[in-house]
Amino acid sequence: MKVPKPTIAAVLMSLLLAAVGSGPASAATFPGANGRIAYASNQNGDWDIYAMNADGSGKRQLTSGPGNDTQPSFSADGGRIVFASNRAGNYDIYSMNADGSGVTRLTTDPGNDTQPTFSPDGTRIAFVSVRFGSWYTDLFLMNADGSNQTRIVSEGGIEETPTFSPDGTRIAFVRSQGANKDIFTVDTSGGGLTALTSNAGDDRRPSFSPNGQRIAFSSRRNGRFDIYTMSSGGGGTNKLTDKPVSQMPAYSPDGRLIAFSRGGGILTMNASGGDEVLLTREPGSQAWPTWQPLPGGSGGGAGGEGGPSSKLRIGKPILDRRRGTAKLPVTVPAAGTLKLKGKGVKLSSRPVGGPATVKLLVKPKGKTARTLAQKSKAKVKAIVSFARKGGGTETQTKSFSLRKKR
Repeated sequence: MKVPKPTIAAVLMSLLLAAVGSGPASAATFPGANGRIAYASNQNGDWDIYAMNADGSGKRQLTSGPGNDTQPSFSADGGRIVFASNRAGNYDIYSMNADGSGVTRLTTDPGNDTQPTFSPDGTRIAFVSVRFGSWYTDLFLMNADGSNQTRIVSEGGIEETPTFSPDGTRIAFVRSQGANKDIFTVDTSGGGLTALTSNAGDDRRPSFSPNGQRIAFSSRRNGRFDIYTMSSGGGGTNKLTDKPVSQMPAYSPDGRLIAFSRGGGILTMNASGGDEVLLTREPGSQAWPTWQPLPGGSGGGAGGEGGPSSKLRIGKPILDRRRGTAKLPVTVPAAGTLKLKGKGVKLSSRPVGGPATVKLLVKPKGKTARTLAQKSKAKVKAIVSFARKGGGTETQTKSFSLRKKR
């Protein structure tokens, strides 16, 4: 059955330009320490690629000029970003260094090529394309230099948003046949096509956890888009958000956080849900978050729903019952800046010259301070972020109770 050309054109445009649409690029989900977050924003008119630290600081525009640059995805070593752009007319795949330099065009087909993502070993790129005279988007693989472009799924559906499993053997993607979208996996050879979801509401944008055990995705199965996770074989579904419209999830390289889009902004939350932090407040819309892995990380271990422990460490709070405050021992691995924030906690920031353990002062404010004065006890959640001097941010949280003698 052929789909009318205007319908597919409208679908493709929504994949490329809608801030909360169905077609974000897959994020890098390879083991490592958390680096910066790249994303697309139309705050200056056209869509361009930006990057920021994981706490929302240090925002920098990486692309500029006419046309739309969208759907970024980091390489596993964090050194390159692949993205889609129509700067030359139709959409093609480009790559650049993580700082925006060294832009290279990888595809030149007259059909639109979009939604690229690197393989874990950095040698290949998965993407979707409208070519061969079809108005469907099919799933393709090519070498990282743009050579050997090969269609691996072409069975009559519309394929979207591919992402590699951490071991590089399978690709998760979205397929729509008719009006509904579901998540599938396929071997990189094109065999072993398997459906993971089959719901009346659309399921979109899969992202593997770093250990490959979970897949985050967005779904409208309850009438509006929220973020869910499931086992990598399907099933075992957990709902993580409860505010519309939440989409475009991307696991952090250490597996502890998920970045996502809501209301035209980029947020992060714990990999098990909760502790949501809004990172962007710029005009326009921001979408398609993707994490930069930093060298030296390792996969597996504890943390969230499947990542290693961060190099940032928070120790046991030292309570000062006379003042109703606490000192929070924090160990950092290198030079950088520590920031403390949290609901009911006074903001603070301090530079650190190198590997060290420092004590951050936790002071109550507002309702927390009043509760402490009235009841001699108040629970706080301290959010500690560490921005390395050379780039990259790690974040940890610590919940505990402040106490004060009457």
